[in-house]
Amino acid sequence: MIDMGCVAWRWGTVGIGMVLTGLLLAVGHWFPWVRRLTRIEAYMYGGTSLLLGFATWRLFNGDWETPLGMLAIDLAGWGAVAGAYKLDEVVRRIRQARSAEAVDDELSIAGS
Repeated sequence: MIDMGCVAWRWGTVGIGMVLTGLLLAVGHWFPWVRRLTRIEAYMYGGTSLLLGFATWRLFNGDWETPLGMLAIDLAGWGAVAGAYKLDEVVRRIRQARSAEAVDDELSIAGS
C-alpha cells in the first residue's frame, strides 16, 4: 500500500523547490542591480537559482549526495561557458589585429 502522507510530502517539497526557484528568478529579474549583469553573471545567477530549488527539494527528502553531484556538474558547465566566452574574446582580438594589418602595412610584422 502506498503511504499517501509520504507521497504528499515528496510532492509538497517539489512545490517548495519550485516556489523558491521562481522567487529567486523573479527577484533577480526585477532587483535594482548597481550595474547590469554580464551574460556570464546572469547565467550563474539563474543556474544557482535552479540549483537551490533542486537542492531544497532533495535536502528536505534526506538526500544530500544528489545536490552535491548537481553542484559539481553545474560548476563544470559554468567553467565551460566562461572558458568559451574567454576564447571567443581571444579570437575576436586576433581577427581585429588581422583586419588592422590588412588595412595598414606598418602594423604587419611582415611589413617591417
